[in-house]
Amino acid sequence: MKGFDVIKGFAKELMEVLVLFVGLGVLAGVIFGADNISFFAGVTDNLIALLNQFGSNGLIGFIALLLVISVFKRGSAA
Repeated sequence: MKGFDVIKGFAKELMEVLVLFVGLGVLAGVIFGADNISFFAGVTDNLIALLNQFGSNGLIGFIALLLVISVFKRGSAA
């Protein structure tokens, strides 16, 4: 079971790094504009599209959004 703990730990650390990159991409897109950055060019557009999908699906989208938030909170609490 120690192997699974190592894999879970690696996955949690990787998820934290990727969430930091998303936050950095949103911040860079707001400060410099999406056209002026190449590495994070589509982060804000993709994030807005994802939130629009959650919003357009009504209650099911709200439940899905709550599930995503709970996964992120559970991952960061451990």
